[in-house]
Amino acid sequence: ARALLDWSMMDLAQASGLSHSTVRRLEEGSEQRGSRSRLHAVEALRRAGVRFVVTDDGTLAIARN
Repeated sequence: ARALLDWSMMDLAQASGLSHSTVRRLEEGSEQRGSRSRLHAVEALRRAGVRFVVTDDGTLAIARN
């Protein structure tokens, strides 16, 4: 999703109030699904115009407004 915005990990960290290492862990998949950090990152991406859509077959699609 951050690639749609041409954001670095540091850009996402700053926008979400997370540390760079937390963003890295999120992208590596080592953070829990419902973690507060993940919610902060998703909210920052949404504020920047990224939309997350679940398709009919359950696939998660991302788009930019």
